[in-house]
Amino acid sequence: MPSMRSQLIPADTQARFVAAGDDSPRTARPRSPVAKANAEPEAAVSGRFPVSASRAWPEIRARLRGAHRGAILLDFDGTLVNLRRRPSDVRMAAEVRRVLQRLVGHTNLFVAIVSGRKVRNLRKLIHVEGLHYFGVHGGEMGGKSATLTKKARFALEGAKHAARLQLGVIEGIWIEDKRLSFSVHYREADAAAAKRGQSVLFDLLAPWGDALHVLNGSRVWEILPIEIPGKSSVIEEVLSQLPVGATVVYIGDDSTDEMAFAVLPDQITVRVGRAPATSARYLLRDPADVLRFLARLEKELP
Repeated sequence: MPSMRSQLIPADTQARFVAAGDDSPRTARPRSPVAKANAEPEAAVSGRFPVSASRAWPEIRARLRGAHRGAILLDFDGTLVNLRRRPSDVRMAAEVRRVLQRLVGHTNLFVAIVSGRKVRNLRKLIHVEGLHYFGVHGGEMGGKSATLTKKARFALEGAKHAARLQLGVIEGIWIEDKRLSFSVHYREADAAAAKRGQSVLFDLLAPWGDALHVLNGSRVWEILPIEIPGKSSVIEEVLSQLPVGATVVYIGDDSTDEMAFAVLPDQITVRVGRAPATSARYLLRDPADVLRFLARLEKELP
């Protein structure tokens, strides 16, 4: 995907970061490999297990108090709002909006939403001035959309058409078109239908070879072109513009966020909900817990 760095963190925000301390840019990390549908989190291999963010608050607070610049990056569904049967059913509480607005008001802090939703949809739901948005798992960044090759566009349209024909007829499964990608939702499907849907999905994707890949969300399969590797691409771009020593907080609730956790091994990463294994350092129970954590965090920022 072409670089969009000049658009990610506005010049005035970058200037505030530099004024606050070290002016050396962080070197961008190499691109993460394309996520496999059922990739195992690094923590499962390393043996490191996350702890409750609430219980670990003293160490988190100490780190926040020592930070003079940084970023807070947040998933949306399942993190700031409860999951619903359909994405269109979601509404964000006014208190969440107020906390986000207060966070955005901190001079040396970059605050952004990193979501599988389209940016236009996120703006409509959130309504917070000064907040930044990264949509379609990094396909929409800095006000621009990823540029797809002819091969990728052809594969995406072909797979989308096949999905409507073959998956749309399975009870409880429906297709969401995001233009740069498409999602196969199975939250309303029973176990047998979901299992059948998974088998059909991977069969229909087979003809397109490596032009497309799948990310597992919360009861949803995200089908993306190879040019959009996932949320880790957003993290890498943001990191490249933060000064050395900046503190990053990333909070997310499902497997698509594991890619982001993996490229932030030394930062404050939080998995929401119950996960059998995660690369995040900390855990929070649900969006209500996230709200309390963010309100607490905001009070500790310099």
